[in-house]
Amino acid sequence: MWLRFSVCVAVLLVAAGLYGCKVENIEQETPANDVVREPALDDFQHAYVLASDDAPVLTSSFRQSMGLQSSASTTSSGGWTPQQFLNAYDVTAVTTPSNKPRGYGIKVAIITAYHYSSLQNDLNQWAKKYGLLPITLNIINQAGVVSNNSWALQSGVAVQMINAVSPGATVYVIEAKSVSQADIKNAIQVAANLGVNIVLMPFGAIEYSSEGSQTNLFTKSQIVWIAASGTNAGPTFPATSPDVIAVGGTSSNGTAPNSANPFVETAWVDAAAGMSLYESIPSFQMIPSVQNANTTAFRSVPDVAFNADPKYGADIYSSVNGGYLVVGGASVSAAFFTGVVAIVNQARKSQNKPMLSSIHTSSGSLQSSLYRLMSTNGGPTNSTVLNDVVDGYSGEGSYPAGPGYDIPTGLGSLDVKQFVDYMATQ
Repeated sequence: MWLRFSVCVAVLLVAAGLYGCKVENIEQETPANDVVREPALDDFQHAYVLASDDAPVLTSSFRQSMGLQSSASTTSSGGWTPQQFLNAYDVTAVTTPSNKPRGYGIKVAIITAYHYSSLQNDLNQWAKKYGLLPITLNIINQAGVVSNNSWALQSGVAVQMINAVSPGATVYVIEAKSVSQADIKNAIQVAANLGVNIVLMPFGAIEYSSEGSQTNLFTKSQIVWIAASGTNAGPTFPATSPDVIAVGGTSSNGTAPNSANPFVETAWVDAAAGMSLYESIPSFQMIPSVQNANTTAFRSVPDVAFNADPKYGADIYSSVNGGYLVVGGASVSAAFFTGVVAIVNQARKSQNKPMLSSIHTSSGSLQSSLYRLMSTNGGPTNSTVLNDVVDGYSGEGSYPAGPGYDIPTGLGSLDVKQFVDYMATQ
């Protein structure tokens, strides 16, 4: 059986599904155990994007949130290296307690779908190329032998980006039985019961009127829930939940940062952004700087944003998909931010401070600390922490970026070293 291989990392849930994704016309034989199922209207689906093809594919399910360049290589893809991501956001300047690896002592869970037997081997191969120590993954397989190449890539993006940022973290990968609402929710419950500190959900689904009834999924104390905002137009669930940190995407000034080429971000046109259809504006967004940009009564997404443009994406290794690929999308930026939160929790743990939570009604929520960085007149109150993104458009060009809080990038991106120091005082 031959299928078109779709590659897309920060997609937008479209028409009763997850994010939309961009596709590369690569003929590829489907393995006998590669899942082929008729998607339900409310499935979760992956959403990654090929830089060479920007035509969205409208499917209905939860989708990954990533984007790729057009061809794979067994040696290198030409994407940003882990070090370039770390340099761009000042991660390398972070001093960790007792000089332990970044993220040491912090437990992270990644929700994905279907089983990928080569996930650890791919991580090992990628880490060897960059001289990194690979994390030993704790894989919880709920899918048996059922696999899916697109979700295999999604899983690889998540573990490799987190390994780059927080190589000392303990990582659990929960491979849901399928992308259905029931199976993804089951995987979410498993993550909540593991005693982890952070849960990454690099996918989304089109919003639905009863999504507010799912609040109990994300109100486990002392867990930060992080989701990709989506790709293309409006945001997707679970990023729209007020108890989840929504991570969007930016683009760069063309090349990876170095001393001769300062890193300048703009809003990424294909990053999902906008207001939820159903979730009311939460208390942490009820400040003048947000309400000047969001004049509705609904939650705006994203909260923060990092490089996600597949033109300048991450160098990711996926053996089942041909080797190294340049991957972009909100799956990349959400995984990056997950690693950042692990560093913050590591610093807080060393000071006997409580682990962070994203329960938005809590006075000590991560959202409250993030939005306190924004002044009442719309500008950053602490420019050493926030990287203000002032140019470009997101949501397929629907929303322009500007000084201070804006709809395309939320608060903007972060100087991670300064952010870790700031959060140690919260």
